[in-house]
Amino acid sequence: MEALKKILVDELRDLYSAEKQIVSALPKLARGAESDELKAAFKEHLEVTKAQVTRLEEAFEHLQQKARAKACKGMEGLLAEGTQVMEENEEGVERDLMLIGAAQKVEHYEIAAYGTARTMAEHLNLNEVVELLSSTLGEEEETDEKLTDIAEQLYQSMSEESSDEEDDTEEAEPARATRAAAAGGARAKSR
Repeated sequence: MEALKKILVDELRDLYSAEKQIVSALPKLARGAESDELKAAFKEHLEVTKAQVTRLEEAFEHLQQKARAKACKGMEGLLAEGTQVMEENEEGVERDLMLIGAAQKVEHYEIAAYGTARTMAEHLNLNEVVELLSSTLGEEEETDEKLTDIAEQLYQSMSEESSDEEDDTEEAEPARATRAAAAGGARAKSR
């Protein structure tokens, strides 16, 4: 079981790095979002993530290990995608949807990693660590659901805008046809 404990500690160090990277990235994501609800969700998750960092530190204490990060390259790549979205796209609903997609990739990574770590802790009968990891896992799942809800609202607003544009186009077509017919009639009279 010592080998499994070592793997768990390694997984927690990866998560510790990931969470610290997220703490740095969330303020930028919040500034890059146009939707007030998305901005608020990013800001709220920043506070949740800070508590998750503290929880990981508690898990290290239970394992009698120093809270130390191991560079999480996976999270680094996922967060780089979010930055790229902001750099390459103008502010608006479409960019917000892309930011949500990038943020959900982060959440899914965390859900997988926390689920894996929790299972290891369960097999090691580390009930306190299981409880800490379960709390964080639940928060990550809630955040993922919240992001989905915000995305659904944005899709709805896009559909409504598109529907309004189609209505405007349909209303404009008869007017254009009438003007064209009138212009054609006027040209015929002048010949």
